[in-house]
This record gives sequence, C-alpha cells and structure tokens, in this order.
Amino acid sequence: MKNPSNTLLTLALLVLAPFQVAQANNQQDHLESIILGMGCFWGAEKRMSALPGVVDVESGYANGEIEASYRKILSHESLRKLGLTNKRNHTEVVKVTFDNNRTSLEEVLIGFWQNHDPTQGDRQGNDVGSNYRSAVYTHNDQQTTIAVKTRDIYQQALLANKFGEITTEIAPLTNYAAAETYHQDYLVKNPNGYCGLGGTGVIYPGSNDSHLKKSSTTAPLKGEKLDPQRQLVVFEAEDCHFCQQFKADILDHWRAEVKIASTLSRQPPAGWKLQKSLIATPTIVLFEQGNEVSRFTGYNGDMNKFWQWFDSQRMRPEASQFAGKMETGRAQNSLF
Repeated sequence: MKNPSNTLLTLALLVLAPFQVAQANNQQDHLESIILGMGCFWGAEKRMSALPGVVDVESGYANGEIEASYRKILSHESLRKLGLTNKRNHTEVVKVTFDNNRTSLEEVLIGFWQNHDPTQGDRQGNDVGSNYRSAVYTHNDQQTTIAVKTRDIYQQALLANKFGEITTEIAPLTNYAAAETYHQDYLVKNPNGYCGLGGTGVIYPGSNDSHLKKSSTTAPLKGEKLDPQRQLVVFEAEDCHFCQQFKADILDHWRAEVKIASTLSRQPPAGWKLQKSLIATPTIVLFEQGNEVSRFTGYNGDMNKFWQWFDSQRMRPEASQFAGKMETGRAQNSLF
C-alpha cells in the first residue's frame, strides 16, 4: 500500500514545479554579463566582485586567434614581441555577471573605468603586452552604445586631470574561454598575491564612489617642506601589499642621506613636475630642483633591484666610486 504522505508530497512537487521553473527563469531574465579587460585578471576579478549588484565574476580569455590557455598566451606574446607572428593574442578578461534589478550596465562600466588606467595601451602597471590591454567586449549593439558613451564621459574627466587618451578596445565579443581553475578567485585564495590595479584616482562624473573619492582628493605633498636639491618621493596606494612590503623592507630601515617621503596622492608635490603619469604602486621618484629625473616603478619585493637603481643615481658615495670605475673600465675596453 502506498504511503499517503509520500503521495501528497509528490502531488505538491508536481504542482509547485512549474512555478519554481518560472521563478528560476525570471531570476535569469534579470542577469546580464559583459566581458572586460583591465590588465591582470586577478586584480580585475577582485575589484569588479566588490561592485554592488555584481553576482559573479569569472577570469578568462577573449578575442584572440590562438588556443586559450595561460601558457600559450604568454608564449605567443613573446613571439609577437620578436616579430615571429602577427596572430592576435587573447586579452586577459573578466566575465562580469550582474543583476539588472540591483544595478545597471552603466554602473558596472563606471566601476570598470575607475578601477584601472585605460590610457596605457598594451599594458597595465608592471604587466606589459597585448594580452593586458584594456578592453570592453560586448554582446549586442546596446552594450556597445553604453560602453562608448561612458568612455567619452570618462575621457573628459581624464583630460581635465592631465591624463592622456583612452586606448580601451571596444568591440563585439568573438570568442571567450574561462581561465584555469587556479586563476579563479586567486586573490581570495592568495591575499598577498600581486595586484597591479589602482586606477587613475579620477572620479567618473556624478559617481558616488566614496573610496575613490577619498583617494583622488588626497592632498599632494607640500614642495616647500621637501628638499629642493634632491628628494625621493614614494607614491603609494591604499590596500597595496607591495607598498606595505616596501615600507617594511626599505623605509623602516632608511639610513641614506637623501631624504624620502611617502604620499597617497597621485600628484607630484605642489609646484613640482612628474615626467609622466604613474602606472603602478609603489613608484619611487627622484626629484631634483622640483623636476623628476628618474623613477623606480612598481617595487615587488626585490630589494637588490631597488638598491641597484638607487646606486645608479649616485645617491651614495660608494655608488659614485663604483660608477667611476665602470666608466674607466668601459674606456679601457674601447681601446681594444
């Protein structure tokens, strides 16, 4: 004999099933996705996941003409640099899925523009290559229209803050493949992992992003309080692991005669001049007479490399003697 309770449960499930399917479909109808290239996808995934209304971010590869795998892409970029191939490489991207009931494509793109530097061409910070290009790959004409509109608005804000032209590629999505499992949620699994993203600090007109607003309005250092003859300035960023490491490795043990100061501002000390915009943090800039004469971009924990740069600027007496010996050696070698 059949159990009456099981029969009633089965009937209830049959009655509810169409409603559950309809509810699931309704939820899916509210979801939209777009493919964005912001340099290394580790940092891009972290930044875009934090946006309100974003329900999923997946690291991947898009719009290339080769096999979509991390090793193949790095190898192919090396061949491109050597001029051995003209095949288009993939872009490191994130597939951002968001809920239209909680946010909009325009808001997602505002987060995209503000969370990386779209003026750098085939690079993002220390990551150089066409695979790191800034990109928006769209699913339809409506997405393309919104991407172009937000780009043009942000371009004016960048120009007003003395940044260059946006180089972001905006194009229809031709192909996409998810990245390897170990790349997914990388900075969640490796919180001290490298993340080169920091944005320009320029607020999208009308945006209420308080975190960016705080960073972009940090006052520059006062030039009159620094050494006008020779001064080092460390340009840092909030939530920057390598900035903290530079402080622990270098700043906390500073004994050099040349003075060094740190700032969260992306602008040079008041009245001083940078040669070009900053592309990574921390960046250490040497100023003489208020003008940049050299920089060390993106400390990554290699102390020897930093001190080699430091000595190359003859900021220690022994560096000057070493440089003199090197010049003498070159002169002698040139006689043979």
